[in-house]
Amino acid sequence: MSNRICILLIEPSFLIREGLKTLLSSQGQPYRIEEFDAPVDDLDKLVNRINPDLVLLNPKLVIRLINLPRRNENIFEPYYIGLIESDAPTHIKGKFDQILNLDAEKSELNKIMEKSLRLIHNGNSETENTSLSEREISILKLVALGNTNNEIADKLFISAHTVMTHRKNITRKLGIKTVSGLTVYAILNQLIKLEEVQGV
Repeated sequence: MSNRICILLIEPSFLIREGLKTLLSSQGQPYRIEEFDAPVDDLDKLVNRINPDLVLLNPKLVIRLINLPRRNENIFEPYYIGLIESDAPTHIKGKFDQILNLDAEKSELNKIMEKSLRLIHNGNSETENTSLSEREISILKLVALGNTNNEIADKLFISAHTVMTHRKNITRKLGIKTVSGLTVYAILNQLIKLEEVQGV
């Protein structure tokens, strides 16, 4: 990935798109942006054509939003931020790496954008950022508690394929390949309690 981040922005509101571009510019990270304000029939095809590092997506514009497209052959995959109102259903929120609540305060929006751009920027560097996204932490907890990919998918309202993609990213970031190793990591980092594992 080059230093210039490629961003795919899918949002119907002109004001929100302009606000997001202002927010992005304030981060000091050079970027190139592709904007769409009309419904997208084939998100997978669009993502493959543009090859973005970051996708800012209002799910209302995606027809048949089942799973977010991932480039499994690449180590670094698009980072998806959902442009969502606070009352959006959980099964929609669960599809994204990060949620950007359109009702949030400016300071919160800045914090989320800064964190997301940092993760993207460090994704291919030699000193790779090993911090996990909120979604990855949720999946790590469930893996450590003995859940299968299908069970995790059912609990988080995502596909088993998406669970496997997240697990691959967790393994890459932490350098831990076994379930027992992930369980130890989760206990040591206080993501789960030892008693929870003993009760499995």
